[in-house]
Amino acid sequence: MMQHPSPETLAHEFWAGTGLQDTFPRDIERAIAMKLPVALVKLSQLTTKTIGQWLEQRRIIAPLPLDQRDLLGSLVAYRGYGIIFACGSNDPAEQRLTVAHEVAHFLVDYVHPRQQVIRAFGEYITEVLDGFRKATPAERAAAILSHVHLGAHTHLLPRPGKDEDSQWVVAAAEDRAERLARELVAPQECIDALLQDFSTREAVDLEDACSALAIYFGLPPYAFESIFQPTNQRRPMSFLGDIRGTLRRR
Repeated sequence: MMQHPSPETLAHEFWAGTGLQDTFPRDIERAIAMKLPVALVKLSQLTTKTIGQWLEQRRIIAPLPLDQRDLLGSLVAYRGYGIIFACGSNDPAEQRLTVAHEVAHFLVDYVHPRQQVIRAFGEYITEVLDGFRKATPAERAAAILSHVHLGAHTHLLPRPGKDEDSQWVVAAAEDRAERLARELVAPQECIDALLQDFSTREAVDLEDACSALAIYFGLPPYAFESIFQPTNQRRPMSFLGDIRGTLRRR
């Protein structure tokens, strides 16, 4: 079974050498240009149709899923390179989270599996990964190849509440990407430090806490909901009790 590096490890490697990691909100778009073989494209309306038209105009062939939903973002990765699409009409906080999410998919679902296969088989296996030749029976029999998507890799990020795919494999991949995306632009260590600072207050509303984190990290408030108790109820809470308990449970 393929082992994935921790979000903390991947995020540290991504920001290393950029000189950008200590400034918030983090400039992830500039970091991409410095660290990854990835182009960032912003379209005012983002659908598989507009993405397909953009690719076709540049004679880039990449199969896209049949999907009629409006999208927050998308990733197309092929032959070691990637294109991240983001909806440029969204507010900057939403765009930052979208870009981080697609970077997470590029690292976890494309780059890392690809690197593992190349380490196991050698550079010549890139001919299979990139679609230049078919895998030999021996290569197909290798367990590691069963975890790697051959050819172009695509990912679509629909807007919240748009009937996301609930298959467990997809859900697991999305959970990994969500955790890494947040670690890239809102490291858990920094979140914990802010929550400890908030604990000096007598009572803080959950919604207010998410909003405060959102302002500091430059992200939508909903990006932080999962770090609290899984409830939608608004209630006054003591950070001396509830939040410290939450931190201990991590």
